[in-house]
Amino acid sequence: MLLKVGELARRTGVTVRALHHYDNIGLLRPSGRSEGGYRLYDRDDVARLHGIQTLRQMGVPLAEVAELLDGGASASRAILARQIDTLDQEIARAKALRERLGVVQMVLAGGGQPAIDDWLASLAMMGTFERYFSVEELKLAFERWKQHEAEWPPLVQAIRAAMDRAVPPDAIELQPLVQQWIDLAIRWMDGDLAFLGRWGSMLREQPGLPLPAGMDLQLLEYVDESIRRRQAVLARYATPEQQQRLTKTRPQWRALLERAERLMADGVPPQASAARELARDWQALMERTVGSDVALGERLIAAYENEPLLHAGMAFTPALRKYLDQAAGP
Repeated sequence: MLLKVGELARRTGVTVRALHHYDNIGLLRPSGRSEGGYRLYDRDDVARLHGIQTLRQMGVPLAEVAELLDGGASASRAILARQIDTLDQEIARAKALRERLGVVQMVLAGGGQPAIDDWLASLAMMGTFERYFSVEELKLAFERWKQHEAEWPPLVQAIRAAMDRAVPPDAIELQPLVQQWIDLAIRWMDGDLAFLGRWGSMLREQPGLPLPAGMDLQLLEYVDESIRRRQAVLARYATPEQQQRLTKTRPQWRALLERAERLMADGVPPQASAARELARDWQALMERTVGSDVALGERLIAAYENEPLLHAGMAFTPALRKYLDQAAGP
């Protein structure tokens, strides 16, 4: 059975113009001609056209379709591998765009229907963020921020009140608030101190970035100065690398201190099972913090016992040290 070009076009959905073009470039030449010169296509021609349509739907460029159909297995493998690589790149770009739009959506969340200025501002801000972080890192940061968002406003308000009263950055009364700030920031960044450092660098280097309600660069500098004063004191007892190891376990130390405070306030004797369990957990955390460096552990204990700037807000007092020693005893 032979089909004229119009009939073939009608049955396959390919335009007559396309069939003429395929003939002209040698991609699909009709097997015969009628006496009147009309193109005639047989079963093999129809099968080839099916192959052309399939490859075009896969996104194979027209120039490579003939190579796939005529070039044999090796040519087909090479072209298909190249096409798969192209599709993988397109998928990666689409995924990156999807993630980027997801972060922008987080930025705009809660603001109602965004105006064009909001979109432009958010996109510009994303461009700035991406100089410092990958889209995936930003996504995690914004997701974790949502988990702790409610804890920031009262803390920021309390620190701003102290700043407005001209409380010095190294004042003892400010230290419990700074302790809370450090612990909350570490929990926000899930203990990733390098990420936290990059975030701080970004805020200092890009002062135009919006900050959460109540925060501004003056307040951040006030907190940073207080932290620098604390680190200067701690530097007498531990190197910067050792301080990093201590900072990573801060949330666990605070939880243990709160447990110890509750036990002592409730009058639980150090010989009680709850106190002995606390002492065991304390020793295990100390080993994770200082490793085999026993001298470092002793220096850190001395620092938090003897330096008001460090133990303010941490509740690590000589009385607590004595309680833990008794609980750890025979």
